[in-house]
Amino acid sequence: MMRWRILALAAAALLACAATGNGYIISLLVVIGLQALPAMGLALIAGFTGQISLGHAAFYGLGAYGAALIGRWLGVPAWVDIALSTAMVALLAWAIGWLVFRLKGHYLAMATLAFGIIVQICFTEMHGVTGGQDGLTGIPPLSLFGLTFRSDAAMLAVVWLVAIAAILAAQNLVASPTGLAMRAIAENEVTARSVGNDVQSIKRLIMMVSGAFCALGGGLYAHYIGYLSPGPFDVGFSIKLLLMVAIGGFADVWGVLLGVIFITLIGELLKPLGAYDIVAYGTLLVVSVIYCPNGLLRGMAALVARARRTAIAGSTR
Repeated sequence: MMRWRILALAAAALLACAATGNGYIISLLVVIGLQALPAMGLALIAGFTGQISLGHAAFYGLGAYGAALIGRWLGVPAWVDIALSTAMVALLAWAIGWLVFRLKGHYLAMATLAFGIIVQICFTEMHGVTGGQDGLTGIPPLSLFGLTFRSDAAMLAVVWLVAIAAILAAQNLVASPTGLAMRAIAENEVTARSVGNDVQSIKRLIMMVSGAFCALGGGLYAHYIGYLSPGPFDVGFSIKLLLMVAIGGFADVWGVLLGVIFITLIGELLKPLGAYDIVAYGTLLVVSVIYCPNGLLRGMAALVARARRTAIAGSTR
């Protein structure tokens, strides 16, 4: 019941914002929906399965470049190139999981960070394929069943339908027996293995699903923007995604959406800082992990409850 209330509130908020007709607000909502997909993918692997990744921006970028290049080389419709790119990145994510999940802790974080850096260097240096720093241009808008989604308002509906479907799918996955195994792995891999879970297979599976979420968002991003450059897919974006998950709560499906909204709005305020915004994101990540380990909303609720108990205890003296 609570899930449908949240869904109804989200739909009402989207309709209200779209009804304003404000182009800036609508485009900002599209960006939030696009970033909700990779953030949800990261939450599945980092929050629910307990495996730190600092390279999810690479999957997002691979999904974007993959969709654009497949559409250009094969001449297929946009929805087909997004589907093909998502499938290919999902397989790559499974293969990466097969390699990096031999490691744990800081070593795992470093391995995923290295993967993200390597992919971004490839985006920059492979001029003949990606356009390098000059970028990849001429990406057509999304089209589906003969309809072309050129306006921000049209993309708003498509992106949020996909985002909400992905959130519901993630919630169902978390509530399934696989989801129970994921949480067991996050708590203690030895214990999870002792009760019959194939820990490595589950981690690779969730990495594959996580990569698919990222690639789906990247493909939609490519057809929405119509231009790709390496900058948006750097390590800074991976840290930003991790911060979104931390703010929303590592193991809270709907909380991740709150984290995406919060960090996107903060990002708009930090634009004057230029490249130094990554410092602000890093500081906010450290503060949120230390003081709000269960997410900003639950952290604030805990602070309010503590203040209320203190006030009641003071009044009874």
